[in-house]
Amino acid sequence: MIGMHRLRAIAIVLALTPAAAFAELAAWDQERVTAIAKDLVESSDALYDTFFAQPRPTVASGQGQSYYRLKQMLRRIKQEARHLAAQLDDGKGYDETLPTYEHLTELVDYARPEARRTFSSDQLLGKMTAAGDDLRRLAPYYDPKALEEK
Repeated sequence: MIGMHRLRAIAIVLALTPAAAFAELAAWDQERVTAIAKDLVESSDALYDTFFAQPRPTVASGQGQSYYRLKQMLRRIKQEARHLAAQLDDGKGYDETLPTYEHLTELVDYARPEARRTFSSDQLLGKMTAAGDDLRRLAPYYDPKALEEK
């Protein structure tokens, strides 16, 4: 009897679990993922360099904290992108690189509105978009929902 109750409970949980929880990732392609990560290194380097080419906000503009917060985030994005590419280049797979990918996506999500608050430069926002695009190209290998959104 206990086995039957347990089986019913499992069936109920599975029936109530959203289909997204069972979504699959793209087939892991070490060479392809590594190449995209290297593109991300280039785009994050370009973003970082473009940030420093922008005029620094004045104290009177009230954007000083946002500027320094964004500076820190972009430095971390650049470092994490390099770390991810190095891990993948060393043959590390999904399990070993997932935390780095997740941290990168969080950093980009936080940096995007900070960049909009701090600068109105299309050049900087364009570089932010390019880095985000490279990160989105990695998404099908790390985020099951990415394949559903296509």
